[in-house]
Amino acid sequence: MVGGTITVELDLDTILHQRIIDKCMSLYQAGQFSCAALESMKQVELALKEISRTREKKTCEKITGKKRTGGNPSGVKLVETLLESKDGIKLTFPLDDESQKHACTLFKGAFQYYRNYAAHDGSNINKVICIRVMVLASEILDLIGASSISFTEIGGVEGLIDHGIFATESQIIALLSFLSSQVCPYECFEGLFEDLYERGYTDHQFQSVFDLGLIEYKHKIINYSLPGEPVDLDTFGWFELTDLGYMVLKNECDSIV
Repeated sequence: MVGGTITVELDLDTILHQRIIDKCMSLYQAGQFSCAALESMKQVELALKEISRTREKKTCEKITGKKRTGGNPSGVKLVETLLESKDGIKLTFPLDDESQKHACTLFKGAFQYYRNYAAHDGSNINKVICIRVMVLASEILDLIGASSISFTEIGGVEGLIDHGIFATESQIIALLSFLSSQVCPYECFEGLFEDLYERGYTDHQFQSVFDLGLIEYKHKIINYSLPGEPVDLDTFGWFELTDLGYMVLKNECDSIV
């Protein structure tokens, strides 16, 4: 306590989204607070655009069998398109039934108040305001389930190969296909990793498809007991392609055919 004021040491790495840490912390540490704040909101916009393009492309191909072409909304319009439409994205951690509506207001306010100001002026964004913007951007990224690494910024499938994460496109397809077919009764993963290693995959490749938001792990509680027996509850898990993972798998398979 200094002069009657309680001081708190804040470890930003524990509360910031990985995208914000990777893209904004160096700017923040260099004292470029307005740039760090603007980049934080740009990362939110990029994540929303990635989700928007993937969802609209998938929906359009399901309905018409054709790839979508057309406008590319940004900022507040992008938020309205994604959160206010009936088929828009759903929050990953809704607090209650009204959260979706209020989140849209929060997102639009963040763009109108912070992003627009940082983009056109930013002179009044100091260290404290910068931290607030980075934390807010992290909250939004978590709420929309943004991947920790941008698939767009890494360069898509070609980028994964250029960065040496995968050797070929077929290797990516095979991993996504394999994982999306796996189930884990009792959340036992030992056999899974043995199969991965036998197929020549590394832990880094396994982690990368999660970090990029191509696949996700889901689970639920199941009663394994038979009628009349004591309750035997345990967790059943499985791997599932995200919308982005589905599009990557489909596009790469189509290109091979």
